[in-house]
Amino acid sequence: MMRVNLSLTQLVAWLSFVTVSLYIFIGMELSYLGKVSLMCFILALGLFVFSKIPAGLAGMLCLVIAVLLGIPEDMLFNAFNQHIVWLMIGAFIISAVIETSGLLDRLVGWMAKHCDSMFRAVIFIIITVLFMTFTIPSTSSRAAAFIPIFKALKIQFSKYTSFLGLLIPIMILMLTNATLIGAGSHLIGIGILESQTDSHITYMDFLLWGLPFALIVSVITVTIMYWRIKPEDSLSLTTYENNQLMRRSKQPFTQKEKTALILIGVTILLWLTESLHGFDIAFITIAMSFVMLLPQFNLIGWSSALKKVSWSLIFFVASATVLGKLLVKYKVIAYFQKHMIEVLHDIPTTNEGVLIFLISVISVLSHLLITSHTTRAVVLIPVFLLLSQLFNLNDVAVVFIALIGINYCVTLPVSSKALLIFYELKERPFTTKQLAQLSIWLMPVYVGIMVTFYFIYWQFTGLHLR
Repeated sequence: MMRVNLSLTQLVAWLSFVTVSLYIFIGMELSYLGKVSLMCFILALGLFVFSKIPAGLAGMLCLVIAVLLGIPEDMLFNAFNQHIVWLMIGAFIISAVIETSGLLDRLVGWMAKHCDSMFRAVIFIIITVLFMTFTIPSTSSRAAAFIPIFKALKIQFSKYTSFLGLLIPIMILMLTNATLIGAGSHLIGIGILESQTDSHITYMDFLLWGLPFALIVSVITVTIMYWRIKPEDSLSLTTYENNQLMRRSKQPFTQKEKTALILIGVTILLWLTESLHGFDIAFITIAMSFVMLLPQFNLIGWSSALKKVSWSLIFFVASATVLGKLLVKYKVIAYFQKHMIEVLHDIPTTNEGVLIFLISVISVLSHLLITSHTTRAVVLIPVFLLLSQLFNLNDVAVVFIALIGINYCVTLPVSSKALLIFYELKERPFTTKQLAQLSIWLMPVYVGIMVTFYFIYWQFTGLHLR
């Protein structure tokens, strides 16, 4: 007989869900399908946050429940009929090509050879993370790919193990702001924006607004880290692995590496020229990923490529976006907007300085309550869009700035998979105390840079709130 063990937190969460569901069906003036949509959306959020069920499975189960309760079956079957889903599948395949072609190993060896000073090591880390941000869509995948690089660097800079162990995952998080494919939360947030409004954010838009911010915040972050993380005494490590890595970088490029470089370069060029040729970034990504799978190129096989795709994340994105669309289709968002206007109609419209500060603070602090990066986007972006429409703000500006704030998750290891991957290494490079103390300094600085960027750059490049 199956036994169900519930923790106190889970028991409280289920009782809360039952209570809220009863209120939805008894006390809210929504259509039946609107009530079903809201209930399933709340159920999905609860499963994301409080259960151990994989996010993708939780989202699809909630869609199945919605269908059983009356939502049209097409909503489930059309979950994969979205640009964002195909963009992510293609991006995972491209990242697999980078790994299997040998380019990643070459990069590791090149860094081991050229990082002969801490300054160079930091510069190389930033450049490499930035390059990976444009080619590998998952922060956890970028962190995993950086493990051999970290091992090579700590051989040469053993006294700076904590500094490097913190620097790499934090740079992965900070430079996530540079590009649209930098994090799944970007794709989810933009998907919600497109499904609930007529607005959209292109690859070039995100690059224009995000890259300067990412570079500035990264430089300031490195400065604070170098000031706060002191060198520690450490035993010298063997240089065998380091020499092996350097030997790889001396070998000439193989035909497979050359082919991968050319195809990746063509892909990036097509991304950057989207406005010229008119093809959507999702089509470009999936089309080029399929080209890279051709047997003639000998880069990676079809079966191997599909195994590299994070299907749980794909199902999560698909289901989360559909659940958001249901709230719009069945007037749930309109219902809350109407009632918020009734409550807030006597409150004077706040000036831009206060608004941008509130958006920044709320989105940045959200990682303390919701540890999942993607779940924060699912929860917060619809709320911010609701407030945007309430105060007649620029939806694109609100969503983009909120996504930048959501990217901050540097307080606890569980706040980010990138941090957790490094924290769980056999020789733990940093402690939770070091991370929390660092965040005390970084968090207000991050918010301050967001507010400053709005007034000196973003509002003059199309991201004005009004």
